[in-house]
Amino acid sequence: MAQGKRLKGFKRILFPTDLTTPSEYVFSYVVSLVRRYRAKLHVVHVVDTAHEAAGFYVPHPSFEKLHGEMREGAEGALKKFCSRRLKDIKDCETAILEGEPHREIVKFIEGNNIDLVVMATYGRGRMDRFIFGSTTERVMRKARCPVLVIPPPR
Repeated sequence: MAQGKRLKGFKRILFPTDLTTPSEYVFSYVVSLVRRYRAKLHVVHVVDTAHEAAGFYVPHPSFEKLHGEMREGAEGALKKFCSRRLKDIKDCETAILEGEPHREIVKFIEGNNIDLVVMATYGRGRMDRFIFGSTTERVMRKARCPVLVIPPPR
């Protein structure tokens, strides 16, 4: 293959992360694919604001403060995650999204012409998966591009 020529295939790869250990494990696969296809990497984290105050009365100013603190914390965590892992990847963008994770990820896929999504099978606890369902499974059902799912190490 000629130097500088892009392999046909994946030009834009999305890595949605919940910043947990399984997501960190998956990142080595993401980097391999980005290098192999010379793809642009998109790393996103979704602040789940869909169920924040369900069933509770929270005064409006407190809710706004909580929401701002959640976003600020997520931005700091994503920046720290990326600063340790993205030093040698030149074509990369990060984003913090807000809302229901699977819906925001699917919107991002469609709005950014993503060619491949790489996700961990799970990140949060088993009880959360049972109650709320799997974000990965929902993305797999709704995405219009391939979704590569990496199980956690044994």
